[in-house]
Amino acid sequence: MRKFNTREKNIAVVCAFLIFIYVNYIGLIKPLQDKLEGLNIQVQTKQAQLTKDQQRIQKAGALGNEYEDYLARFQQSGSNEQVMSSILSEIEGVAGELNLLISDLKPNRVRASDYYNQFSVSLTIDSDFNDIMHFLYNLQNQPHSFDVEEVRFDKGPRRQSSSIKTRLILGKTLIPK
Repeated sequence: MRKFNTREKNIAVVCAFLIFIYVNYIGLIKPLQDKLEGLNIQVQTKQAQLTKDQQRIQKAGALGNEYEDYLARFQQSGSNEQVMSSILSEIEGVAGELNLLISDLKPNRVRASDYYNQFSVSLTIDSDFNDIMHFLYNLQNQPHSFDVEEVRFDKGPRRQSSSIKTRLILGKTLIPK
């Protein structure tokens, strides 16, 4: 074999250098770039998941606050007798605001469950139909939140009169402490 001249040596050195660079790129740099790209994708995925989890935590906090509001609104504040008394006065107060006369107001027996107490009240009103509907509307909405369990309208023998005799059973469900 003959010796390389200077030009051939330079070409061989450049080729060896290019092969060295190519082998390093394929063997070291490319796998590191792929690994870095994979890690970046994982970081972005984890950041997106973290953002979703933070939003869920915020929603859970808001739901917890909403739950506390509902619990405070439907929490039984005293004994069954005290609550029934306050329910009766609440109904009388709403009727008084609308100038309705309650002719008969009777508390019914409290139905107790493991998780809640169901209070119900029977009452009779003799008034105009629109006034009775307004009364029921006020009782069913906040802050009263009564359930209308039963309604009976009776026009009776007073056909010329605009008033209707109405028998109601109103209920309220509360959670005991």
